[in-house]
Amino acid sequence: MLPAGTRIEDRYEILGPLGSGGMGQVYRARRLRLEDEVAIKVMQGAEHAPPELHERFLRESRACAQLRHPGIVGILDFGVDARRQPYMVMELLSGPSLAEEIALQAPMPPARAAGIVSSVAAALQLAHDQGITHRDLKPANIVLHRYDTGERVYKVIDFGLAVIKSASDATRLTDPNLFIGTMAYAAPEQIRGEPVTAAADIYALGVIIYEMLTGVRPFDAEDRITLLNQVLTVRPVKPTERGADLPPAVDDVLMRALAKDPAERWPSVTDFAAALEAAAGVGQAPAAAPDTGLLARYELGAPLGRGRLGSLVYRGLHRALGVPVAIRVLKRDEQPHWEAVRARFLLEARTLQVAHPSLLQVRDFGEDDRSVFLVTDLVDGPSLRQALAADAPFPWARARELVAQALDAVAALHRRGGFIAGVNPDMIRLTSEEGRERIVMSTAGIRSVQDVLKTMREQELRGHEASEQELPYVAPEVLMGRAPDARADVFTMGVLAYEMATGSLPYRAPSMPELLGQMLQATPAAPASLNGDIPPACSDAILRAVSGRAAERFESARELAGALL
Repeated sequence: MLPAGTRIEDRYEILGPLGSGGMGQVYRARRLRLEDEVAIKVMQGAEHAPPELHERFLRESRACAQLRHPGIVGILDFGVDARRQPYMVMELLSGPSLAEEIALQAPMPPARAAGIVSSVAAALQLAHDQGITHRDLKPANIVLHRYDTGERVYKVIDFGLAVIKSASDATRLTDPNLFIGTMAYAAPEQIRGEPVTAAADIYALGVIIYEMLTGVRPFDAEDRITLLNQVLTVRPVKPTERGADLPPAVDDVLMRALAKDPAERWPSVTDFAAALEAAAGVGQAPAAAPDTGLLARYELGAPLGRGRLGSLVYRGLHRALGVPVAIRVLKRDEQPHWEAVRARFLLEARTLQVAHPSLLQVRDFGEDDRSVFLVTDLVDGPSLRQALAADAPFPWARARELVAQALDAVAALHRRGGFIAGVNPDMIRLTSEEGRERIVMSTAGIRSVQDVLKTMREQELRGHEASEQELPYVAPEVLMGRAPDARADVFTMGVLAYEMATGSLPYRAPSMPELLGQMLQATPAAPASLNGDIPPACSDAILRAVSGRAAERFESARELAGALL
């Protein structure tokens, strides 16, 4: 992994990771001379990689560079840096991937699926006309991009497995029996190690459309052998038999695309897309959002990363107002204790109805039978966790200013009967407002210790990572069963102040029982002894705030704020 700030040939600066794709790690980066943002794929393990892998990475760049189409990601540059790492520079797409849209929205209306496919098919047809097959077509390799004009286009990415049929390409770079692509979308001939043609891309697109329309893939087994056997020998269940409300003609279109014999599939991807549009009862169907649900109000953008409780966070846009938002999605099938996690999400939404510049504003909350979503203001800036990793301990002037802002927000919450109850640095972001650093907080959604225990991950329950998540920020009396109150929030704010000022936690242990024992019996080191920049009176105030005995703490956030001034 390349850390943020890494420069490549003094032309590009790495801003952060975007994910992995094909043979490389993909990063968001800035072109130093033009000052715009791009995506850079850097070949993984390049220093020790055999020459043929370098050649394959170069081949991907050449293959993509030949394909100039609005539906194919644009290649801007290629090079090899000082560490012998080949890299490829691409246009930065706003996202999300079709895989993420399927996970949140499938089954999709036939007209919408046909509209998306028309764009993808046009891009693939250009590649096929130039003798290039994708070979690894899947929803994760189809990404939505929104231009500044508002136009939305689905683009095909990652031609890393492309086969270029040209006389000069005499050397096979991989064993003909070696299958590299994703099996769930692979055509039978790929699995058998037979020559791959454009028909394989048609098959993969058929699997993708099947998944868009039904919410499931035609073949999906838990083990590799069963999946391979299904792809090679089993006839798929017709889409209409999956319970999807689809025109019967869609069955014939998709079953032809999924034929075992490549010769029985559609003669071209363009023919396939046209047949799907006709079966869906549309001409050139736009890739429009559904009329109901999340995307009726918000446009889903690029993923921003993982949020708390296993949620996924996306950049979004309010369609009517044009206001950028953050959309946190929590999927039911990823949560063993769904009701407990859902309750914490809902409590957070209800609590964050207090207008304050340091409180994250919740704009919307919704749910369906598969997920819940929370829409908040979009805060550009690092999390407090990231800032601590980069800069801790903070100078006391900076730490005091941020803590003062947070305490003012907590006091506003208390006046409305709300509590932050264990908020941790992952739930706090730092941003800039008219040149002033601003802290923006969420809440932890905790009403009792059961909210904590039921939503802890397995590794935390087994004694791993307890000091890295929310437990060290929850007052001990709450962990022992009491409901949160103002003194419990004073404890949480004291822990955050201690960490910002010293770069360490006042209490740290590998498991919840040990952590609770420390909170009740141990006395942390004085912050002033760890950071001489802290005035003794402020150091004493922080120690009082993190006392394991609630009666010894400040009675309110206001009182703690006054002691730190």
